[in-house]
Amino acid sequence: MTSRARATEIPRLVRRLGSRRPATVDAARARLAIIGARAVDALAESLEGDNNKVRANAMPLLALIHDARGREPLMAMLLDHDPRLREIAARALARFPSEHTVVALERLLDKEKAPRVRVAIVRALVEQYAAGQDRAVRQVVEILFDAEENPELRDAALGLLPLLPASERRGTLRRLRQDPSTELSSRVEEVERAHSAPVNVTATVQKRIRHLASDDYATWNEAVHRLSGIGGPAVGPLVEEMKRRAHDPEYCARAGMVLKGLGPRRGRCLAEALDQVEEPLPLQVLVEVAGDLGDKSLIYRLKNLIERIADKRAVPAERDGFDPMQRVRAKAHLELARVGSRLAIADLRDALSDQQRRLEPEMVAAVERIGKKDEIPDLLRAYLREDRFLRDRVVVAVRAIMKRERIRRNNRMFHSLSPRQVSALEAILPPVRAGRTSPRRKPKR
Repeated sequence: MTSRARATEIPRLVRRLGSRRPATVDAARARLAIIGARAVDALAESLEGDNNKVRANAMPLLALIHDARGREPLMAMLLDHDPRLREIAARALARFPSEHTVVALERLLDKEKAPRVRVAIVRALVEQYAAGQDRAVRQVVEILFDAEENPELRDAALGLLPLLPASERRGTLRRLRQDPSTELSSRVEEVERAHSAPVNVTATVQKRIRHLASDDYATWNEAVHRLSGIGGPAVGPLVEEMKRRAHDPEYCARAGMVLKGLGPRRGRCLAEALDQVEEPLPLQVLVEVAGDLGDKSLIYRLKNLIERIADKRAVPAERDGFDPMQRVRAKAHLELARVGSRLAIADLRDALSDQQRRLEPEMVAAVERIGKKDEIPDLLRAYLREDRFLRDRVVVAVRAIMKRERIRRNNRMFHSLSPRQVSALEAILPPVRAGRTSPRRKPKR
């Protein structure tokens, strides 16, 4: 796929987010979710436009792609004049756990008047706490114990209860049972009964899998926690539902939240799914889950997935040159690289040299982590054929490898480079200081 085709495809998909046809919007969302990091700049730019439908659909996609560049534009949307867009921005920021996100959400909560936006902020803070941001609990607890606060807001704060350590949860429940609000105390009793009642596993799994698709935050969020608690028996049915909803990035993302909640020990049962799932978006989520769980035996299985994708590369890509399995392959490489593995380095080098398929940013990030001097010529070839987006990442990767491997500009390996590769290397490396040599080839005698 040419750089020009790549440059025009993404803006076209972003424009389709404003279509009146739901099928067109869904197709664009699925495609952009798979394209991932390349689409972030265009999605972020769309938030500055005046098409509110595009903006409303772009924000959840930035959350799904989960690229750090998406956080600042979403934080800016918290100040939009439209409360519906502020609400969507708060929900999207729930997936960017950081101290900066918590501060922005707290600041908005202090001055926000719209009830639905306030509810979205509280739920986002609960998710921030679940992701390890301890500060996020402060205002949620204040709301939970404030008898004069909006009942709907306090109900949203109840989502904190399953996340608290057992001793804190018991103390919080005792205090809430004495709350003057009969509505809240009855909801507390419902929470207690739900967590103490005997579970019909099969029926509960199917019910929660359906609830995971709900438009109501409280319903699908509870399903996430319940399914994670059930563990292994939920994995098979959940993966099957992901396959059935393979063009629904939001559902697949929620399913990924469930699977990440299993923890490393229970997450090992995902190995079979990695070997069998064929649909790109569910596979992409499974790869991300394997990386987040951090179990090395599961991560090493990604080599098998890479080989399975490689066996199918003889099949032509889609008509416009876009191959959705390339993103899965790239993410698998990055997760292997994060644990320092060069198990699949041969395939990674093939990807760097392949002029028929787009190079994904995760592949360059993987080389940056585990690359050695032998990969530098491959990176230079990629630099010469790729667009500016990838060139910037190749620059970072080449510099990182040379620093880590202590490769000097006058290394003998550079003498075998082609003139174009030498030019690329000179463009990548910082300017030569006086008295230092550049990596030019030796002149022939």
